[in-house]
Amino acid sequence: MSSSATLLNVVNGHTAEDVLKFTAEKKAKQALKHDTPASEEQPVVIVIDSKMTPLEASQILWSKDIMGAPVYNAETKTYVGMFDVRDILSCVISAHREYLAMMGRHKPGEDTALPHDMDAHRKAQGELIAKALQNIKINTTPPSPGAITVSYLAARNPMKGHAKEESLVEICKELEKRGTHRVGIMDNSSGSPVCTGIISQSGLVDFIFSQCPPGSLEEKICDSGIPYKKEVAMINEEATAADAFELLDSKRLSGIAVVDEDGVLIGNTSARDIKHAVIDGGKISMDLDVISYLAQVRQSQIRKSERFPSCHVYEDATVGHVVGVLAKTGYHRVFVVDTNKKPIGVVSFADVLRWMLDGK
Repeated sequence: MSSSATLLNVVNGHTAEDVLKFTAEKKAKQALKHDTPASEEQPVVIVIDSKMTPLEASQILWSKDIMGAPVYNAETKTYVGMFDVRDILSCVISAHREYLAMMGRHKPGEDTALPHDMDAHRKAQGELIAKALQNIKINTTPPSPGAITVSYLAARNPMKGHAKEESLVEICKELEKRGTHRVGIMDNSSGSPVCTGIISQSGLVDFIFSQCPPGSLEEKICDSGIPYKKEVAMINEEATAADAFELLDSKRLSGIAVVDEDGVLIGNTSARDIKHAVIDGGKISMDLDVISYLAQVRQSQIRKSERFPSCHVYEDATVGHVVGVLAKTGYHRVFVVDTNKKPIGVVSFADVLRWMLDGK
């Protein structure tokens, strides 16, 4: 049996509820391992109030170590959509641009320049970027300045509800779509929809991989038909962190490859780097080269549970190894490199799901 058929065979035999139970049990084991009190009840779904600012919403998600959650409008009793902390990346970019536009002044139009003393300069820069993040502005069409709301960002990611009894195949079809990273499991028994669970791409692939028989995914990715050969979003190590974030935002990605002058992969960004950038609030200059910036911002916000592995595989890697790397790291993509460690492709969660459903 092919690797794609093996994965699909697992999916055909399960429902959305199976994934929810698997995820809950895994979190309970992790809590026990870290001596963290774990509730015996079904985990509470984090729901964002539609009146929150993006920064407030992000801080709630980061405190729970999750990347997205549904946004609920209590007045209309409806779910606006899914808020993803990656959506705040554009706010980081806007804040940095605002700082640069100030040309070293405390605020637009003011003649007082920032001090030349480096520590004072960094402090002032941090204050400006933090202020810009707190008062995020966008231009609508026609151009009109206004505060970005979490509802505006969530509405870009419509939330389609699914029942817990639904076939896992249907969940896979939804999560293989571009831009869809998680789906809500809804209960309509009360007359109004209530989100009782969230299934993310990473949680789904982790579950599927856990159900595969040992040794059943031994095909090499170069022979499996999985479409990994594609343009790789990458940036040179000499580029600034601001350049890296600009590329992430324009491509709507959470991770890009960082290469040296010879095109050799030396690192990568992840969605958590966006979190670190916002929490840092500009204290570490985004004009540093991307490698130095990532090293400093990650170290300043490091947590025991966080790791930053170089996420890459070679063309002769097995499907099992690739899917396992995705499942274990939680990264949305793993880079494929040649024998010289130069990126030649990438495999994402969506690629795995799409390839599996196509039965190639």
